[in-house]
Amino acid sequence: MKFDLLEVFIRAGKITWKYKILWIFGILASCGRGSGSNSNSGSRSNGSGTGENPFTPEMLRQIEVFLARMESWFQQNTWIVFALFAVFFIALILQIFFTLVGTAGLARGVVKAENGAESLQFGELFGESLDYFWRLFGAAIVIWLPYFILFFAAMFIGLLPLINSGTSMPDMTAAGGLVVLILIAVCCCAIPVSIALSLYHVQVKRSIIVDNLGVFGALGRGWQVFLQNIIPLLIIGIVLGIAGFIINLILLLPILLLVIPLMQTFIDGNITSWQPFIAVGIFVLCYSPVLWVLNGILTTYTESVWTLAYLRSTTPKEVAPVFLEANA
Repeated sequence: MKFDLLEVFIRAGKITWKYKILWIFGILASCGRGSGSNSNSGSRSNGSGTGENPFTPEMLRQIEVFLARMESWFQQNTWIVFALFAVFFIALILQIFFTLVGTAGLARGVVKAENGAESLQFGELFGESLDYFWRLFGAAIVIWLPYFILFFAAMFIGLLPLINSGTSMPDMTAAGGLVVLILIAVCCCAIPVSIALSLYHVQVKRSIIVDNLGVFGALGRGWQVFLQNIIPLLIIGIVLGIAGFIINLILLLPILLLVIPLMQTFIDGNITSWQPFIAVGIFVLCYSPVLWVLNGILTTYTESVWTLAYLRSTTPKEVAPVFLEANA
């Protein structure tokens, strides 16, 4: 192992705490990441009042009125469909832009911190990050596009037995069982490949940002770093993955503690109005910015760990920088 994993985790924490300007880039980088959520299922009770339908007659009437008004409004304003597509497309572009710029800003900030910078300027880091956008975007396309093409092609091939099966029930049952087995095999192969590609992609991004390489130069450099440090990179990925899951679960607890009992009560037929849903929705809306900021800080730490790991694995030990505790 070329570097001390514990030192990398500790140093990343110190950088995250000292250079709080990096939190802004962490918030931007977290735009492309989703928080995990738990799905919960419960058994139905004997059903009081509403039977199998949890909606009261008044709630059903309100839903029908709302849907009728929405349908009428859409028929009178067909342009809204195109507007929604445009908004979605613009939001997607902004998400990609902020994610890549945020990632570049974090990596550049860590590099400057390792070079002894006492403070970091947002404008300077943001301006530098723009220089890496297209290279980061191109590298992502080169790495992930073939993967998704092969994945969906394999899924389509897996569905062919069901498509070509006859209309009789035995044929469809046999074909359905074969499809399930094929899809399970595809997913079992896709998961480790996606993990390996994710670790490789991390090294390619650092090759672009830290070493200022082009797309294809970074692909070669990233592959070299990935192969030479695959064990410590796997350890870092496992530690960050488990820790991130636990932290995200803790951050989502306030929402889960409200949503899960609400849905269980709703399923049992004990809610007769929309007020509880509105109250929970307002809380989620107010809590979302807090969750976004906290996820941004977590992203700042994880990206700092990956950048430090790249620096430690590519810098010879005899010339590796040594920092005083006062500068940490």
